[in-house]
Amino acid sequence: MHTFLSAGCLGAILLLAGCGDAPTEAAQMRAPIEDAAQALPPAIVAPMDIAEPGSAPSFEVGIATAASDRNHAKEKCAELPKTEREACEAAADAAFESAQSELEDLRGNQQ
Repeated sequence: MHTFLSAGCLGAILLLAGCGDAPTEAAQMRAPIEDAAQALPPAIVAPMDIAEPGSAPSFEVGIATAASDRNHAKEKCAELPKTEREACEAAADAAFESAQSELEDLRGNQQ
């Protein structure tokens, strides 16, 4: 029992001795990260080039818009009777294909 108390006291003394004025390892590891974070520019930088409001959209924006329009049209077509639904879906697909062919010139990397 005497050995247990001595080991317990020794452990407490070592634990308290570690609480000196020296910076902890975690604080020392955080310091370079905080210094580096202060040297970085802000995360969001205002764009320098703004597209003209009247200019054509990029291929990605145009095709996403056309696909969204087709999906909305098909949702409305789903509510129609079967005979009308097929014609409605065909019209939605035709409108998408037409938009896709109009946007083809805007597609990049056409090698």
